[in-house]
Amino acid sequence: MSQPEDYLDIDIAQLRVGLYITLDMHWMDHPFVTNTFKIKDEEQIKTIRHLGLKKIRYCPAKSSGKPLDPPKQASAPAPVQVSPEEQAAMQAKKERVERLSRHRQSVMKCEKQLLEATRALKAVSHNLFSRPQESVRAAQDLVDKMIDSLLNEKDIAIHAMNDKVAGEDVYHHSLNVSILAMILAKEMGLSKEEISLVGLGAVFHDIGKSQIPDRILRKTEPLTKPEQNFLDQHPSYGKEIALSLRLPLPVQEIILYHHEHVDGSGYPHGLRESAISQLTRIITVVNTFDNLCNHVNIAKSLTPYEAISTMFAKQRAMFDQAALTLFIRSMGVYPPGTIVKLSNDLWGIVVSINVKKPLKPNVLVYDPEVPKQEAIVIDLDEQPDISISKTFRPAQLPRDVFDYLSPRTRITYYFDDAPDSQNKA
Repeated sequence: MSQPEDYLDIDIAQLRVGLYITLDMHWMDHPFVTNTFKIKDEEQIKTIRHLGLKKIRYCPAKSSGKPLDPPKQASAPAPVQVSPEEQAAMQAKKERVERLSRHRQSVMKCEKQLLEATRALKAVSHNLFSRPQESVRAAQDLVDKMIDSLLNEKDIAIHAMNDKVAGEDVYHHSLNVSILAMILAKEMGLSKEEISLVGLGAVFHDIGKSQIPDRILRKTEPLTKPEQNFLDQHPSYGKEIALSLRLPLPVQEIILYHHEHVDGSGYPHGLRESAISQLTRIITVVNTFDNLCNHVNIAKSLTPYEAISTMFAKQRAMFDQAALTLFIRSMGVYPPGTIVKLSNDLWGIVVSINVKKPLKPNVLVYDPEVPKQEAIVIDLDEQPDISISKTFRPAQLPRDVFDYLSPRTRITYYFDDAPDSQNKA
């Protein structure tokens, strides 16, 4: 095994609290959460000495102290033995591994559902003008299928999906807005019928962009004033199309007013407060979030954490306060897709949150001793000693960490309607 330049070998007898170490053994052969961690107490040292290792690698830069003086002769490894406490820790770890397996199965199920939903949305878009009523029914069927999952009695876990799963980024925005808006509508206590209207409105909210040239929609440089004026007409174009499709009036309002803001700063009519329907105000919050995260110019995209922070700190007056507050609570302070540094100095990416426990997300961590395909997912609800200390942009990651965590170029979300036991992983 290659030795990183910032790690040094020490004798097992030199261990002390505060050393940041790596265990050169398979992750399942010890009871600790990861192979790499800072020693926090003498009990951990006792456990390490019973693992049968002669040498330990430690990182001086990440340690809060120096190793003990080396022994006059190399220490023989302590006999491999397992105390009742260590047995319990190993059993708890096995249970975490089982939950991790179920978590991965849930993600695979979400990937399949995301692919199916994207294909359905693509078909709706392609057939919209040649077979309009069939397309509207297909869109309603897609929304109904998601509502059936959303309205069961189980908790909802929101996952950040691999951006290569669906492969059709042009449809991701409408799908993201649909999924997150329906989750928000559910959390706000809306009826099934209202959630259905929110979902259908989200599917079609940008339908007017079909009348805008691709050269404007996909332009990564700043738009000229005429181009921006043209783009700003898409809600009005969408309303005309919605009328021809005979979409319900609340859906037509969503399409026409999804860029209106409660402080009057929106368009096309500068409406305020109650002049904008509650369903539209829900779409406005989610639509803004997804536009911030998935800018047409990827270089200008914000991280999910930055998007949430921007909406709360700088744009709060634009939104319905109840919808914004509940959206932030549902997505968590660190939404799925956020790159983080944990309090134990490990890099990670938030892969999912339980809507009921948004401050305790599941974080996939970088550990070079664990193969990428077996990457560890830590449930922060189960690890009170570990917390998120800082967030980062993907470009700030070291190359090896970036390759391991594979942060998404485009943030795409889906939900798991049947997480295992409060979504423990």
